[in-house]
Parts: sequence; structure tokens; C-alpha cells
Amino acid sequence: MTSVNFVFRPSGKQGYNLGSLVLRIVHKRRSKSVTLKGCRLYPNEWDSEKQSLIYPKNNPVRVAYLEKVQQVLTEETKLLESHLLGIRERGHYSVDEVISLYRLRKDEGRILGFAESLARELDRRGQFRTARAYRTVTQGLINFNKGMDIPLHQINARLVKDFEIYLRFQGKLPNTISYYMRNLRSIYNKALFTKVFKGGRDENPFLGVFTGVTKTMKRSLSLTEVKQFCDLDFVSFFNEGLPFNESHRYAERLYSAYRYFLFCLFARGMCFIDIAYLTKKNLRGGVIKYVRRKTGRLMEVRVTPEMQTIIESFSLDVARSPYLFPIIVPMIGRVETPKTARLKYETALRNQNVRLKKLALLAGINKPISTHWARHTWATIGKHEHVPLQVLSECLGHSSERTTLIYLGLLENSILDEANQAITSAIQYQHTVSFHA
Repeated sequence: MTSVNFVFRPSGKQGYNLGSLVLRIVHKRRSKSVTLKGCRLYPNEWDSEKQSLIYPKNNPVRVAYLEKVQQVLTEETKLLESHLLGIRERGHYSVDEVISLYRLRKDEGRILGFAESLARELDRRGQFRTARAYRTVTQGLINFNKGMDIPLHQINARLVKDFEIYLRFQGKLPNTISYYMRNLRSIYNKALFTKVFKGGRDENPFLGVFTGVTKTMKRSLSLTEVKQFCDLDFVSFFNEGLPFNESHRYAERLYSAYRYFLFCLFARGMCFIDIAYLTKKNLRGGVIKYVRRKTGRLMEVRVTPEMQTIIESFSLDVARSPYLFPIIVPMIGRVETPKTARLKYETALRNQNVRLKKLALLAGINKPISTHWARHTWATIGKHEHVPLQVLSECLGHSSERTTLIYLGLLENSILDEANQAITSAIQYQHTVSFHA
């Protein structure tokens, strides 16, 4: 049970002085208070029992001021009631959380408060990536503004353009700057939509900045480089040690990174995040059915012999886990929350990218390989094998190709599996991979 009331806090000075009106929230025998701005009262102007103002006689100036105070009290009460209604639906909560979110709602007219309220809601829905993007972009804008928060109504074309120039001088690449601008635009539009503030009738602050995507360095391996990668001799690594005096344990970690990369490659360029979240329930009848975390699109991938060999190589590591791979390792006896699972995935992603670069050095590949290279490599080999663009797009589950897919229609899974087999065969033509160290 949560109780809310207003409390008059008299001045610490002697004599008849103005005091403050405080909002006090009590929950589970703990109380927290917030001083209300613009609510300065004399002791005889507040009735604590009736929770109401006392208007003086023959003082119209003071009456006018108290009427404004009453408006504040009414608005604060409505705000808190709606806030409590929402937080109660979530179950358990603390008085600190009530105060924190209340203050956040009070600051929603500014970019920092509004973006944080959006991010918290995204966290609650499990959309941690977007929540982090909103926080990162907002903090970047605050840093640009010398650490000062910005009212949403002050975001205009000049400020956005200056922010873009600031990011460029910070050494940010065009696609990174576009990332900042797109997310800032999303926050701004949501504030307009929810009527947190009123924007100009025809003003679009983002018309003059870059929000597209530029071509970047090609992030794919050639068939020759794939052969070099596949030819890594882990038997000798385990028996004789790695060239750079790393431990046997580190060789095992590199071997796991090696298998993850090849599984991505053989599974139609499956994203590392989708592999990390695959569970044993996703695999039925030789087919992996999963929903792409980026687009929400349902995907079906037939398991090839190469994929099956990799899956089986991890069987002991995931014997007591619901996951197909030991990327997210749940704690025994504890309930895995979406947030802790996400943190484990992000740690695994960082480690995977570091290890892939080490593997590239071992294979003599002078490229900064990362997890996404498997996806690009799959598509590039498919193009060289004359797989139609429509088939490649659907195999990859690209939401950015949605217009093309609407015109061309969806393809049968058998066609997609045939495309995957053609690409896998092209890779296997170069070398037969052994996963037994």
C-alpha cells in the first residue's frame, strides 16, 4: 500500500517566514519526500488535516499566488496517480523507484529525462539494444552541450547541425554520425507524438543532416581466405601450443570462436546474437526455427551435416543448459532474466570479436574479422555462385530488402535450403573441415 500526502515544512528562520510544501510518499513503512517548486507558503496558509490551502482575506495578491499553487498541487496529484497506476501493474516496487520515476516524469520536457523514460520502457520490454542507443546518443548530445540538459522544444535545425559538426570533429565516421542522428530523430519524434512538447508546424530539425548509410570497407572473406581459416590446425595448437605462447585454455576458447564463426557461415550467415539465443527447442526435425532478434522475422534453416557436427561438438558444454551453444551460460538454480542474458551475450560478443582477430592472424588473413564477416562472406560467396539476389535477401532475412521482397514475394524454404547447400558446397569444395581437435 502506498500513501501520498502534502506536508508543510516551516522555515528554519525565526519569525513569520515562508516555508515549503513537500510531497511525501510512504510505501512499506519507508518514506521519501520531494520539495515542490513554486509552492512557498506561510504557516497559516495550509491545513494539514484537510490537505488543502487556506486563502487569506483582503489580500488579492496572495490569493492569486495560492491559486497558482493549487494548480501545481492538482497537476502533481494527477501525475503521481497515473504514475502509480502504471508501476503497480509491474508488481513489486520500492519507494526509491517511485521517487526516481516520478522525478524522471517531471523532467520529460528535457532530452535527458524523456530519453531515459523511453530507455527504461525499452528495458522493460527486453529491447536493450535500442535502450542503450538512446542513452548513448543522449549522453553525446549532453556532452556537446557542455554537460547541460536541453529542453526538447529547443532542439532545432541549427542545434542538430552543430551537433553533427561536433561529432565529425570528434573523429566519428559518417555511418556513426548517421546512427546518432537517426536515434536522436526517433527520440524527438516520439516526444512530438506523445505531445511532451509542441514543435514547429513545418519544422524538421533533421532535414540538413546525414541520416543515410555510406558504403564501408568490404567485410567478407574470399574462398581462398575461407580455406585458410578452415585449415587452422587446432590439433597442433593443443599438442604443441599456440605460436604466441598462449595457454591451452586460450586455445580452447579460440577453438570455440572458430566453430561459432563457421556455424554462422554454414547457417545462411546467421547473426551471432541469433546463434547466442538459440535454444534446443529451436531445433526440431533437422530444422532450426527462430525469430531474428533484429527484425522479428521468423526464419527456418535446415541443418546441414557441417552444422550438425558443430552442434554436436558442444553437446557436453550445454548438457544442463536450455541453449544450443554455451554462449549465454545460465547460473544453475537461478532464474535467467532478459537483462542478465543480454549482458552475457554482449560480453561473449566482445570476446568473440577479439578471438576472431587472433584467428585471422593465425590463418594469415590480414583483415579485421568480426562476427558479422561470416554473414557478409556467405552473401559474397552466394553472389559468386550466381545465387539470385532475391534468394540471398530472403535467406539472410534482410528487413532492408523488404520492398524488393514485397514485389517478388516469399520463396519456399526448400529453395532457400538449396541455396544454402550450394554455398556450403562451394566452401567444402575447397576444404573438408574437421571439428575434432
